[in-house]
Amino acid sequence: MEGSMVKRFDRDRLPDPISFFESEGLNPKGPGPWKTTACQFHGGSDSMRVNADSGAWRCMNCGESGGDVLAYVMKLRGLEFMEAAESLGATVDDGKPSRPKPKTTLTPSAALALIQSETWLIACTALSTAGALPDPADRARLIEAARVIQNIMLEVTE
Repeated sequence: MEGSMVKRFDRDRLPDPISFFESEGLNPKGPGPWKTTACQFHGGSDSMRVNADSGAWRCMNCGESGGDVLAYVMKLRGLEFMEAAESLGATVDDGKPSRPKPKTTLTPSAALALIQSETWLIACTALSTAGALPDPADRARLIEAARVIQNIMLEVTE
């Protein structure tokens, strides 16, 4: 985007932890800095502890944890660091215009080579993971898919 500014993270702009968790529909309660509330990761009630000062959190049941409300938003919503920071209002423009990212294009043969190597990686990982593909037919289909891509690659490069 031409003319847009580069955003940077500003920790001081993170929301107050208790206010944030309340805005998420949770009700942190209890004495001291560590409050008890429900866990949105596994749906448990009163199993998550949140620190009123730092925003750190940990579910005593499912084990999900993080150091602040930013980590919570990243984990819960599946956001990248800057996306989560921006959603929390914890970014500022640094006054410098952003640089457009250079486009990279692959030749068809380079794209096929990349697809081939990634497919073999996926196939090998899936086959080596215990219980990932318990059905022999699924294993055979995965191997066959990787071979088809390899054969296409060989035909294109010959």
